[in-house]
Amino acid sequence: MIDFVNSVKSLIKIEQIHTDNNLFKLHYKFTVIMLIIFSILLTSKQYFGEPISCVTGSKEPQMKEIIELFCWIHGTYIVRDSLNDSNLPGITNENERIVWENRLVKYFKRTFYATSSTTPIIWQKYYQWVCIMFSFQALLFYIPRYVWKTWEGGRIRLLISDLRGPLVTPSWNPESKAKLVRYLMSGKNSHTLYACRFAICEIMNLLNVVFQIYLMDWFLMGKFTFYGIAVNTFDEFSPMDEVFPKLTKCMFFKVGPSGTRENIDSLCILPLNILNEKLFLILWFWLYILLVLSVIGLLYRMCVIYSSSIRSYLLAGHSRYVGRKQAMQVIREMSYGDFFVLHNVGSNVNPLIFHELIEGIYEYMKNNRRFYKAHPSVMDL
Repeated sequence: MIDFVNSVKSLIKIEQIHTDNNLFKLHYKFTVIMLIIFSILLTSKQYFGEPISCVTGSKEPQMKEIIELFCWIHGTYIVRDSLNDSNLPGITNENERIVWENRLVKYFKRTFYATSSTTPIIWQKYYQWVCIMFSFQALLFYIPRYVWKTWEGGRIRLLISDLRGPLVTPSWNPESKAKLVRYLMSGKNSHTLYACRFAICEIMNLLNVVFQIYLMDWFLMGKFTFYGIAVNTFDEFSPMDEVFPKLTKCMFFKVGPSGTRENIDSLCILPLNILNEKLFLILWFWLYILLVLSVIGLLYRMCVIYSSSIRSYLLAGHSRYVGRKQAMQVIREMSYGDFFVLHNVGSNVNPLIFHELIEGIYEYMKNNRRFYKAHPSVMDL
């Protein structure tokens, strides 16, 4: 248990400089950590034992191991018509007679892995891939973060490397203030691409969530999209018993001493499905919550882009010393890209430093206006 906790703690790293927002962190940090924890839990035999255990009727221990390995690799199944059975859903009913009459054996030969709404059996062949799928999902959730880190290039870190922290640092002096103001104002309208790239990464986050829902639906053979709704509204039998059955059947074929084919019908227990049904339910709720939040986040981004009033509120929110009117005057002469850089700076520095920075930008703009009024011919050049 200690090793498990340490492995999770190593993934949590507090960033000293923030270049994204909390919603972005939900994608690449919280969700990735959650999926990795899921993978670790599913591979922990310490708590759930062997992934499959079958009752074969054979007295030979070696044969039992062979059958369990075969059933784990090739998949087990449940009988569709017996899902309503309150005792052994998916296991016992009149279809058992079909097995012993070799009709189901012929069906196995014809379609070994086929599963549809009309086939008499439902294959359970996903479980050995669950850990790999969770790891693949974690990778997909981290890709937008990796792209943004590459595009961002450490720009904010270079600007405020000596200014971060809760206190006003000694490195904040009139000279450093003037340098930062000159950079922000001399490069006016040059940060549009920088801001657009972040918006693209936010769109990537949204598209990734949509893709993940479709991916899980394909992985669980069409049972994921409405999985959470079905679990909370079922009447006759739990959809968990169909998607994640704990008891399944497995047909093993072998040749006897005289060359006659023998059919061994085994009852298998899948302990991991006790955990799988909970993990996928959590994942279902989380993906849809993340989908809604991502849509709201994009709508919010559009409002910020098109509303200078909202941008002024955001700037004033970084420091109580920044007046709303002063922030609005600064915003009026800034593009959205310039605001985005200034907003990120404000998220990482002390409120007093940010207040002085806004004052410096305001004075810079005011001096420029005076200069152009005194020399109107310069504007025509």
